[in-house]
Amino acid sequence: MKLGFGFKKEWFHFSRTFRFAGLLVSVFSFALGNPLLYRAMQYFMNMMNEMATELEELDPSMAGYGDVFTSAAEILGQAEMIFSTTLIELCGTSLLVAMLILMAPCGGEQKKRATIIPICAGLDYNAYLLPKFILYPLTFVGSSFIGGIIAGFMCNALFDGNISTGMIFLSSALCAVYLLFILCVYMALGLCTSRPGIMTVSIYLGQSIVQLILSAMGLSRFNPFALYTLVSGQMFQEGFSFDREMSSIIVSVALSVVIAVLMYLLTLSVLKAKRVNNQEDKPEF
Repeated sequence: MKLGFGFKKEWFHFSRTFRFAGLLVSVFSFALGNPLLYRAMQYFMNMMNEMATELEELDPSMAGYGDVFTSAAEILGQAEMIFSTTLIELCGTSLLVAMLILMAPCGGEQKKRATIIPICAGLDYNAYLLPKFILYPLTFVGSSFIGGIIAGFMCNALFDGNISTGMIFLSSALCAVYLLFILCVYMALGLCTSRPGIMTVSIYLGQSIVQLILSAMGLSRFNPFALYTLVSGQMFQEGFSFDREMSSIIVSVALSVVIAVLMYLLTLSVLKAKRVNNQEDKPEF
């Protein structure tokens, strides 16, 4: 019964505000807009190439300028590169927008004392937290997975190249698992500290720093950040072998899911240890 009320509370908080629509817009605007934007850029480069060709005919000293636009158009016409760039946007800018949208349910409401009345009325922390860790990640991760698939087929239709259906589904799934890992870490830190704004900046900047550190240490495999490395271009390079990387993919996916579950358990333990103080804005430990 309490868990049902918890889901009802979160769903109303999610659906009756801009958050649900904003989360979907943050995903599909990049998933759909990125391929269309690069297609428009490619069309513009082709136009510039035609203009440069006409100028070369009028003035031989302008010879060679068209080659620059031709090379740019060829690069912008690679389906694999555009698809990889779209997945990077989902793991970067789209994730940042999602974290900003979810600041209130991921710790912001605690500073406004929105949890005092339901907790005092008998809502336990498990019923308070579990709906959050199910509703928000599944919505964002599910929409990102669908958006990645749509983007993959759009890239095949708009650009030169042939990304296999299996590659589209697998890379979209790996991107979704990585986003699940990052979002659960963000939710845990935001709820434990009641400082979602600071955690948004820390997570957004910290993931890039951690990736650089792991890469410098030669630990680019067998960890959740290896999923980002794969979808950001490694999977689409010549010579990539699934047989060689399959063990790293399996371990990375398993660790991502395990860490996501541990983040929930950590948050539950921390909130149970807190004592809500009605006299101060900051809960006391």
